Amino acid sequence: MSDGKFRVVIVGAGPVGLYLAHAMERANIDYVVLEQQPNVLNLSGQLLFTWPHTVRLLDQIGLYQAARNRAIPMHYKKRVYGYDGQVTSTNQFWDYAKPHHGYPFLPMPRGELIQVFYMNLKYRDTNVTTGAEVVDIETHSQGVRVHLLNGKVVYGSIVIGADGVHSKVRMVMYNLAGKLSLEHMASNFYGIFGWADTTDLPIEPAVFFESRGTGVVIQCLGTPERLRFVTLKPLPETATGRKKYSRQEMENYAASLADVVVCPGVTFQDVWARVDKNEARMLNQEEGFMSLWHHDRIVLVGDAAHKSTSVNGLGMTCGLHSAAVLANLLQGLVASTGQNPSTDEIDKIFSHYQQERQREVKPIWNSGWSMIRQVTRDSWLSWLWDRYVLPWVDVENFVKGIIPSLFLIRHGNILSYVPFVGEKGAIPWKRWPVAK
Repeated sequence: MSDGKFRVVIVGAGPVGLYLAHAMERANIDYVVLEQQPNVLNLSGQLLFTWPHTVRLLDQIGLYQAARNRAIPMHYKKRVYGYDGQVTSTNQFWDYAKPHHGYPFLPMPRGELIQVFYMNLKYRDTNVTTGAEVVDIETHSQGVRVHLLNGKVVYGSIVIGADGVHSKVRMVMYNLAGKLSLEHMASNFYGIFGWADTTDLPIEPAVFFESRGTGVVIQCLGTPERLRFVTLKPLPETATGRKKYSRQEMENYAASLADVVVCPGVTFQDVWARVDKNEARMLNQEEGFMSLWHHDRIVLVGDAAHKSTSVNGLGMTCGLHSAAVLANLLQGLVASTGQNPSTDEIDKIFSHYQQERQREVKPIWNSGWSMIRQVTRDSWLSWLWDRYVLPWVDVENFVKGIIPSLFLIRHGNILSYVPFVGEKGAIPWKRWPVAK
């Protein structure tokens, strides 16, 4: 680097990329965020579930209150049989979180969370560049050169690909590693997400409804004024690559779900008639778990490395916790080696990062892979499971949600170098910063 500073080039200004920027600011590591879209602040996007251990990450960097102010209230989860609207199970898993861990679930639209991250970023005006589409990356013994579509070149020490499921960084990295054609993300499910003005419909607010049993899963959460929803059903055949659907294709898809009951007394047709069609989006939901997360001075994080459907609400959480682990390793690397670590030293921490996060993310990914296939079955077995088995074996309801708390939430990562106490509950956190 010409100025002698270790500099991180973060590609992608979604939640994971912007969280990494916050982590770099607190590590006193120089960084730049490259976003190909003309604007970071895009208020569209589906509902994201910010789990308690992820809320803790937000609290550590001072964003807990800002996130709480934008969250949608949620207290119950009700599963609904999509043919007749019967509620097959009810639990208060969401409400158990705060007494267990000190933090609640905070569901909020993706665009709202991005606003929280971006508007509270200290160096957003100088370190975040929009309209910066990456076309190529060169690596050398001292750093990287990132080539943009506009002809500019961005210099740094490493590149972090936080640019999502269709990651350009991943494509370039796999090409450099000689493995371009060996792996890819694939779509087996597709759906619509959006919101509807439902003031005139009898939808219980603060309840997360999950309609299933009809070959499609519809998840939704409402306030007295507005319902946010996502639908998922199997594609006719496996697809790869990016797919853009027309308005007519979206209308045809919605028509195929018209009679599915979303919640008691309300069909999808009722909801669709009240949807803002300009903001609704239809897309494929990819799945994939890459075997190669890093090469040379390039590393992947979040959906660029591992992607599930949205059905279990853990995609962003996995990405942010991977970002925290990577940030800890980068901070330790610069603190121990100075501003110009060798490629071998960088490779060691990238390998450590991949091994640690693969071990933690793969079981979650496997669970999501199985879950989407189970909830989109249209069979007597699915009906039997939802009606008579699930109400008795629901792990979210067992001893007030103790299983997810013990095996997932309490193991959340934290920035090891940022002093922090935070909130506590009945179940102690497994990880703490080195300096409390």
